[in-house]
Amino acid sequence: MDASPTKLIDQYQQILAGRRERFSCDSVFGGAKYLFEKALLEEIARVHEPVRAESLQGMYIELASFIPQKDYDLVQQCHGRGEQDPAFKQVLDLISLGDHETIQKELEARGIPELVRYYAVHRRVLRESEARRKQALSVQQLNVDS
Repeated sequence: MDASPTKLIDQYQQILAGRRERFSCDSVFGGAKYLFEKALLEEIARVHEPVRAESLQGMYIELASFIPQKDYDLVQQCHGRGEQDPAFKQVLDLISLGDHETIQKELEARGIPELVRYYAVHRRVLRESEARRKQALSVQQLNVDS
């Protein structure tokens, strides 16, 4: 794998272009997800074109949805079950809407461990995405201020 920031960003753009799902397995990075993170942050820190900076920030935020294999397997299992079971699909749809209190009540009422774990993965990705958004904005602001 070529580790130059430009090449890594180009590789990542190709990964995103071929993506078909909300969550992806982080194995697409060959165990080097941190190199892609670093390349994006370095580029965000130096780029001065607003459109490019916004694009890079979006890409950086999207890295949060590349999850470990066991979490990805759980997501796939839940989506597969949702295709077979309308009640299960209803809860998955509810989770995607993001009303935490309603989701919590529904998860407690149904008592399905896979959905509870799926929701934990979903919330973790949302929290990490928000943290990445703030970090990218902070790096960009430092770039603008300098």
